[in-house]
Order: sequence, then structure tokens, then C-alpha cells
Amino acid sequence: MLTDKFLRLQSFFFHLLGLELLLDQKQGCRYPWRAICCVLSVASFMPLTIAFGLRNIQNVDELTDSLCSVLVDFLALCKIGFFLWHYDHFKTLIQRFHGILNTEINWTPSEIIVTRHNCRDQFISALYSHCFMLAGLSACLMSPLSMFRGYLRTGEMQPELPFPSLYPWDNKRMINYLFAYLWNVSAALGVALSTICVDTLFCSLTHNLCALFKIAQHKMLHFEGNSEEETSENLVHIFQLLEKCLDLGNTLNGYFRPLIFAQFLAASLHLCVLCYQVSAHLMGPEMLFYAAFTTAILSQVSIYCFCGSSVDEECQGFEQAIYESNWLNLLKENPQLVRSLTIVMMRVRKGCRINGYFFETNRQTLIKIIRTAMSYVTLLRSLA
Repeated sequence: MLTDKFLRLQSFFFHLLGLELLLDQKQGCRYPWRAICCVLSVASFMPLTIAFGLRNIQNVDELTDSLCSVLVDFLALCKIGFFLWHYDHFKTLIQRFHGILNTEINWTPSEIIVTRHNCRDQFISALYSHCFMLAGLSACLMSPLSMFRGYLRTGEMQPELPFPSLYPWDNKRMINYLFAYLWNVSAALGVALSTICVDTLFCSLTHNLCALFKIAQHKMLHFEGNSEEETSENLVHIFQLLEKCLDLGNTLNGYFRPLIFAQFLAASLHLCVLCYQVSAHLMGPEMLFYAAFTTAILSQVSIYCFCGSSVDEECQGFEQAIYESNWLNLLKENPQLVRSLTIVMMRVRKGCRINGYFFETNRQTLIKIIRTAMSYVTLLRSLA
């Protein structure tokens, strides 16, 4: 039986979104209105933010603040929209993972490997979720706290909203302000829920793919059987498992490649804007929000880079497993199988790369994004 940690946290967040990951296809979308409301809350808020940016296009502080909000909303819409569009394909992929893992964990070392990787996935996903929710919560609480502080100083209540936005009504009236504030909160909830769902799903699937590569390596190290026929059968099973892993990796990459492209394209701009805002409000009360949000965006990019690197490294690690296996005895018994091992080594040397069309998700890409963001900050400060 597959560990109960498989997609446990992800299933919880997708359930809040009205979707089910581990049920049959017919039961996959139990409450579609939740997903629709989530999309509408974010999509309807974006024009307000764009209007605010256009109105304050000469003010670098206001413009960068609105750009930050637009990028977050845009990425969230891309992620949840793409997932809903390919919802059946994602569920099929999850079922493939579930089926292969259920077959492999019948062997005790495999069960240990799968459990260890799923525990690690749940820890990273929970940490990432808390980081992103903290950023959204700090944004929603920042404006009421700022209003209260202003009231204590001046005795007047000046309306402030969590995110930059322009409205066709006067928010100095309390009823109008409450409606606008709830609109901001619903958009923040929609962004956080959509982003956490898709990003943690990627984290879980890549961790389980790494577990399958690790199982293939472990079996390669112990491929010898009691007879030549059993040894051949073991190697055939290992090669078939490796083929399934590579196919899962290619399918996973095909589904997430557009999202990775959008994520990394916006990440350098996003980090640039946030770093500029942190430097501009270093001693202000807004520092809590900008620091939390910068951490959330960094973790968002890092989760793709480190998971992508792990998949590629585990795939290439199969070559080392072949080197360390007892292939010398196999050379004496069946030279044909040794030639097959050579072909497999040539294939896994290429790795199983997760990419966004023009760049790979690895640690080097993360460093490049951060460096690019820093260069953009220098440009913005020269314009301020």
C-alpha cells in the first residue's frame, strides 16, 4: 500500500479549490464553482491594478508596486488556467505515478525509498505553503495596521488597501472601503491557493520521480539472481522501470514546461521589483510585507530549480549504479547484456532535464535569475 503521505498536502489544497487528485476521473471536479470563483477573483482584480499603474506611470514607487501585483496575479492565472485546461491529463499522470509506485513498494527497500522521498516532499511543500500564506497574510494585515497607526497620530481614518488598485468609487465611505478590502482579500486568497496547488504538485511529482530513479539504482546494484535466467529477468525489469521513469519525466516536463517558462520569465522582474521596494522601505512598516513576499518568490523559483536538478542528478546517478554493480561476472556469462548496459549508460548520461524551453531548471539558472534581478534594481534606482 502506497504511503499516506503521497500528495497528502496537495490533495488538501486542491480540495479547497474544489478539485480532487486521487479519485476517479468522473469524480475529479466535485465543486467546480470554487475553482471558477478563484479564477474570477484574480482576473477581475487585475484591471484595477493595471489602471492604478497607468495612472501613476510617472511615479517609480507606485509603478513598481503595481507591477509586482500584476506579475503575481498573471502567474497565478497562468498556473491555475493551464492546470484546469489540462486537468484530465494531469490526473492521468498522477494515476500513472500512483500505479508504478504501488507496484514497486512491494519490495521493502523500495518502500523505504518512497516513504523517505514523500516525507521530504511534504516537509518542503508545507514550508513553501506557510511561506506563501505568510506573505499574503502580511499584505492583508498591513493596510488595517497602517490605518490604525495613522488614526492614533492624526485622529483621522485614511483608507488604505493591501494591494495597489484604482476604483470607480470613493473608498472614504466605510461601506465602499469594506467592499474594496474584501475584494483585495479574495484576490490574495485566489493567488495563494492557485500558486500553492500547482507548485507543490510539481514538487511532489518530481520527488516521486526521484524515488523511482533511486529504486532503479538500488535494483541495479542487486541485479544478480540465483540463475542466469533470473539475472536476465531482473535486468529486463530494471530497464523497463528506467524506461517508465524517463517517459514520466518527459511527460512531466511537457506539461509543466509552459508554466516554468512563464515563471522564470517573470521571476527576474518580480525579484527586481521586490528588492527595489525593500531598499526603498527599509525602515518602514511595509518592510514586513516586502521581506515576506521576497522570500516567497525566491522559494517559488527555488522549488522548481532544486527539484529539476534533483531529477536530472538521480537519472544520471543510474550510470554510477551500473559502474558499481557486479557487471564483471555478467561479462563472462552474457556479453549481450553487457552491451545493453553500455547503451543504457549512454542514455542516462544525457539526464532527464526539466526545462522551460530556453533554460533548464537547475541551480545555475537560479543564480542567473538573482543576478539579473540585481542588475534591474540598479537600473530602477537610477531612474528613481
